[in-house]
Amino acid sequence: MANYNKEGRQKLWKKYSKDIPDNNYFLTFSCILSSFYPASEVMAARVYDLLGVNWKTTNDSNSGWSCCTGIGYHGDIMPIESTLLTVARLWALAQEASVDVVTMTCVTSFGTHCECKELLEHEPELRKKIARLLEQTCGRKLEIPEHIVHASDVYYRHREHLKDHFKHTLTDMKTGRPLQVVDHVGCHYSKLFPERHAHGGSEYCEVLAGMARSWGGENVDYPERRHCCGMGFRQCMIPPNRGATMSSVYKKMKSMAPFNPDLIVTNCPGCQVFLDKEQWAIYEVTGEKYFIPVLTYQELAGLLLGWDPYDIVGIDAHTAPVEPLLDKIGIPYDRQKSMHTENNIG
Repeated sequence: MANYNKEGRQKLWKKYSKDIPDNNYFLTFSCILSSFYPASEVMAARVYDLLGVNWKTTNDSNSGWSCCTGIGYHGDIMPIESTLLTVARLWALAQEASVDVVTMTCVTSFGTHCECKELLEHEPELRKKIARLLEQTCGRKLEIPEHIVHASDVYYRHREHLKDHFKHTLTDMKTGRPLQVVDHVGCHYSKLFPERHAHGGSEYCEVLAGMARSWGGENVDYPERRHCCGMGFRQCMIPPNRGATMSSVYKKMKSMAPFNPDLIVTNCPGCQVFLDKEQWAIYEVTGEKYFIPVLTYQELAGLLLGWDPYDIVGIDAHTAPVEPLLDKIGIPYDRQKSMHTENNIG
């Protein structure tokens, strides 16, 4: 019976594991990440180069990258046909670049690409329609990619190789204790298709937790660990609904605070924005000061690689100060470049 249960668990767990190719990546970018934390976008490509993998993108002004339309689609202002056509065009660009693994830095783009793939694989008439429209509008052929993986999947796949280049680890330089890391995984990565596209499913998602452990930290488990950041789309787009976003972040902060996390790591640009910046709104409204550093996995890797915190990693774009984390790890930085002082954070 014990062997049967073990085999059963292993078989069940395979549903929540996925193949992450180790090469030949087509990189697409994020509207939100480019706007709020642009250095993270640059570092994704820089790490691909550091790893020595084959990757491509497109900078051709006549046939370049475009938005996936995810915000418009989920905000109910774009029809699914427009999204399918836009995504199909991006897939065609990947084929023309001779790379077969589509990667993106945005989890909404990841969810959108995965949803489009599901629809086109299972709806023959819709596939014919989008193929016809793609030919008519762009002169391109519809090619459904075999692999769609998020850029955080790529970092996870290469986490040990990446660690070989680190100058620092997720440990307190004075005590040697592992830093306590909260992993916040974007809903559009882990909850849309948890059995097929999320590594570890929605509850035990491994993609960020695996990086944190590999790089010397410990994962913080707390009651609201998988609670949404509250960004949604209508919440943050319509002013009367903005309170829903702040209340969600507040709920998470109150739940994690007793566990004394040293940092929060994210793989969703929207989650990154709101977990970082709503901490100031919470302070203004309630007087409660959390100011837990919130980093993208790209920023975290960049800091551990020893890249300049300001000029390369871009921590000056953050609202919650990152400098206390740098002090714990022992990462040197130019204090004159810091935007945060005791006076301007309350």
